[in-house]
Amino acid sequence: MSAALSSAELYQNVALEKERSVAILSNIADGIVAVDREGKVVLWNAAAEEITGVPTEEALGLAPAEVLQRDLESPGDTPTGERLVSIRRGGEEIWLSLTEAVMRDPAGAVAGRIFAFRDISAERVVEHMKREFVSNVSRELRSPLTSIYGFGETLLRDDVLFGEEERETFLRYITSEAGRLTGIVDRLLAVARLDSGDLQVHLAPTDVAAVVKEVVSAAEHSFGGSGHTFVLDLPPEQVEADADRDKLRQIVTDLVENAVKYSPDGGTIAVSVSRRDDTVEIGVDDEGIGIPESERNRIFTKFYRAESEGRDLASGGSGLGLFIAKELLAAMRGRIWVRPRDGRGSSFVFTLPLAGQALLSERE
Repeated sequence: MSAALSSAELYQNVALEKERSVAILSNIADGIVAVDREGKVVLWNAAAEEITGVPTEEALGLAPAEVLQRDLESPGDTPTGERLVSIRRGGEEIWLSLTEAVMRDPAGAVAGRIFAFRDISAERVVEHMKREFVSNVSRELRSPLTSIYGFGETLLRDDVLFGEEERETFLRYITSEAGRLTGIVDRLLAVARLDSGDLQVHLAPTDVAAVVKEVVSAAEHSFGGSGHTFVLDLPPEQVEADADRDKLRQIVTDLVENAVKYSPDGGTIAVSVSRRDDTVEIGVDDEGIGIPESERNRIFTKFYRAESEGRDLASGGSGLGLFIAKELLAAMRGRIWVRPRDGRGSSFVFTLPLAGQALLSERE
């Protein structure tokens, strides 16, 4: 009787331990897959289902290579630690961080393997964007620095006598490139402040049309040689928004410069200001290649740069301008979006609260 009770207790303990293990494996965030000595799947937890998109009932009894179209085993009987592997999930490629453990029987032979993995596709995308960002910023910094160095070195030459007009031209180029360099550094500092929550905005009633006219006038001066035409559509009456004037100018400047960058020489850049109920709406239209629907939300994320035709790396850019614009507008209780234009190009639109509306909303 005592032996029978001991066996029953042992069986119950084993059953409870098995249930506990199943519960843990079912709720763990990592995908867990176990195969037997023949390499057939005997365990495929809920996280493995979610990560791979393959239901447990379809995986059990098959080799991982049959289920995922690639083998998970490392060569040989001794796993080499954490590895990165890619698999297909539907029509997309995803990347897994994979670790592997070998189970052995009392004789030392391989009795099975356990694989633990997690989806690191998002991290890889971020790392890729960071590398692109560093590369792009380095290129953007190098360009004005090269110009400043070149013109400065030329002016210091002892074997050439420059006339006053030539000297003034060189100094104008140096000043222009120094301003461009300052703009790049300001963007980097703005992102650092946004990340730390230290970026300040000072809201006040701001004449939006006046700011837009300033920006377009500066763009006509800077990009006049490219043959672009700038068209303004402003309301007859003054329209004021609750905004930080300097931040508003920065946003409009970035959008206008983007419109010039992505429009063909001789293209038309249209900038409009209008009142929409209790908001002020500003639009910047270009005649570029346009932005695919799949990228219209992603272009406002940090480091992201659209890679559709006509918007490739050759056009430069750090992938920060639209991210900064979105964050600045959020701080000013505004929002920004992009929509396709009829025919060709894109229209970037953002809104700000009409002057006094933010205060009314707070009181309500």
